[in-house]
Order: sequence, then structure tokens, then C-alpha cells
Amino acid sequence: MPPTLTLLPGGRNNRVWKVEAGARHYLLKQYFWSRDDPRDRLGQEWSFLTFLRQSGITAAPEPLAFDAPSRCALLEFVEGTDIPPEDVTTEDVHQASQFFLAIQEHRHREDARRLPNVSEACFSLTEHLRVTEGRMVRLQQISPSDWPEAAAFAHSELPPAWGELVKKIRSLPQSVREAVLPDDERCLSPSDFGFHNALRPPSGTLRFLDFEYAGWDDPAKTVADFCNQPDGLLAMPLARIFREAACTDGPFRFPERLLARLALLEPVYQIKWACICLNGFLPGGRMAGRRPDAQLARAREMLARAQSSL
Repeated sequence: MPPTLTLLPGGRNNRVWKVEAGARHYLLKQYFWSRDDPRDRLGQEWSFLTFLRQSGITAAPEPLAFDAPSRCALLEFVEGTDIPPEDVTTEDVHQASQFFLAIQEHRHREDARRLPNVSEACFSLTEHLRVTEGRMVRLQQISPSDWPEAAAFAHSELPPAWGELVKKIRSLPQSVREAVLPDDERCLSPSDFGFHNALRPPSGTLRFLDFEYAGWDDPAKTVADFCNQPDGLLAMPLARIFREAACTDGPFRFPERLLARLALLEPVYQIKWACICLNGFLPGGRMAGRRPDAQLARAREMLARAQSSL
């Protein structure tokens, strides 16, 4: 019998199918591409998954085959259940930190030099500020007549916290703000890393998914993003456990310096995520299938976290 394909929900930009060929199951993934967003998602994920397998790291799907012209890849199908934020345990956080640290092992890093940077990679404090500043500026396009509550939040509530944060970082010496993070202090980031992109198989050993933006990045950004993903917001006590493990249990040469950098940058990324939560309110934004009140509530929660960090 020929294989059967079942379109799976939740692919967002990409389209994914479960392929059943007798007793064997696979995942077929077609990667998004447009003239406005021509990033090579297939190439980035394929390179990262191949690197993980070559390094003996099996917590991610095995890459099996790809076809560049159709932007499709055939991957191992991972059986498992989603992990809602309220179900995340200390053991889950431990497994996530061990996966992140395994990728950083020095014996793997030389093989990874060919991997690209992540999408929106930043290696100086100035770059980190610039990326979020761009998102803050775009929020001014939210129409008060179309989305009065979202516009009020974006135009009046978010800017004061952002201004305070920018003032704090810009008070540092220019040499500190402009210093580029050395190669040996960067990390290999799964990007879009969090329990929203993980499954719990019957064995209990977590599997991690979706690496189409993966590559080199600032470890402070990777850790901040993991702890503050709105799709799977990590409870503060669990976030502290991950921060400490990711920064101090691995190969990073200056853990105290990394923790200090993370403390400075985490509110930057909490505000960035607040901006991302508001993307659907922008002209041409996609709010289909999403509740505007829920997106605004997420943005408010991210702002509250940033204010607490400040």
C-alpha cells in the first residue's frame, strides 16, 4: 500500500504531515518561504539536526531526507504529548538544561563552526537594544480606532519601562555597550527553545523540536528566551533553576559574567516578547485563530516580568 499522509494542526508558518508507511511513521515538513521573508528555514534546521546526530545527541528528531526545491524534509516522527506550562516539573527543567549544555560541549564546538548564526543574533549590548527598539517603533503603527486597548498599552504603558531600561544600559561606558562577545563565550542555540517545542514520550525522556532558526547566539539571550516564551511561560521558580544550571553547570568560562549579562538583558527580552505578542494588532497582522484579549494579557504579563526584573 502507498504511504498515507495526514496534515497535522499547529504548523503555523510551516505545513507538517504525519506519513504512515506500514508500521513506520515519519514527519514530512514543508518550510515557509516568501519574498518578504526568504530565510532558509529548511537549510538551517537540517544543518542543526545533522550536527546534533553527528554529535550523538538524540533528544531531537533524526533527519532522514530533504528536497531543497520543494523546501521539504522528512524527519523522525516523535510520539509524545504536549507539555502545558502548568505541567512542567523540576525534572523537565533539568532535562532541558542538560540538552542545552550537551550541545555546548567543547568536543562538539569545532564541528559546529560551519553553522550559521540564529535569526536576530546579537553579540553586543547595543545590538540587543537595537533589535527590540525596532519592534517598539513598529508598535506605534497599532491603530487606536481599530484596537484601542492594544494601542493604549503599546503607546503609553510599554514605553516608560523600555525608556528606563534603555537609560540604564546606555549609562554604561560605550566600550562596554559596544564590546562584541568573543566566539568562545557564544553558545549554540536551539532558538525558539522552550517546552512549547517539546514532547513527553511514554518513556518520560523529553524530545525537543523545531530548529529552523538555530545556530550561534549570545547565551544570555538563549536563556532569557527559554524562560520567557509566551507560548510556554516558565514559572519563576523553575526559570531560576534553568538560569542557574544553564549558566553555571556548563562549559562557559565566566559564569558570573554570564549571569550578570543575563540580569541586564532579561528585561530587554521580556519587553521584546511583549512586542511580539502584539504583532497581530499591527496593520496586516494575523489575528485569525487568536483571541485579542489573550494576546494583550500575555503582553501585560511580559511587561510585569520586565518591571520586576528592573
